[in-house]
Amino acid sequence: MNILRKAVSSFLKSEVGSQSIELVVMAPLLVWTICAMLAFTEEFRVRAMAVDATAVIADTLSRQTTPINQAYLEGLRSVAGQLTRYGDNVGLRVTQLRCSERCDNPSRRVLHVVFSEAVGMQQDLDDSDFERGAFRNRLPLLAQGDRVILVETAFTHKPIFNVGLKESQIEMSQTTRMRFAPRLCWSSCNV
Repeated sequence: MNILRKAVSSFLKSEVGSQSIELVVMAPLLVWTICAMLAFTEEFRVRAMAVDATAVIADTLSRQTTPINQAYLEGLRSVAGQLTRYGDNVGLRVTQLRCSERCDNPSRRVLHVVFSEAVGMQQDLDDSDFERGAFRNRLPLLAQGDRVILVETAFTHKPIFNVGLKESQIEMSQTTRMRFAPRLCWSSCNV
């Protein structure tokens, strides 16, 4: 027992060794750590670009004084694709909502979809999507008769390295009010 104790003590106190063996042991861990840092940083960068792109599209729509159409929406999708660097893989949905009843109570307010149009996304939204749930909670308080625009972008991001992150769907939404016109119109403005 005493011999074993002396051997372990001698091993722990010894300062001789080979740096090449330490390099072989630590190099894979170092490379993995650098790759993981790059992958996580890239994920946050992509999310930040998606937030910025969605805000730019929402701001553009909030300044619109003429009716928009499918071609205009395709152009906005192209802009979002350029801003996020995901091109045609970006989906865009624009929904205009109006609060008609009990607007001072977020859980009981009645919201109506004026129009909802999507390019590269699954479906347009309707009144039933805003009766309860996640879509309803994305909207700020509204005065009765108030209108807001909900802009949503979505695309699939694949990590640059396989370090535990999976392919993920990046979805961003931005709500804004009109700035220079009382409402945003689809195809034509009917009174």
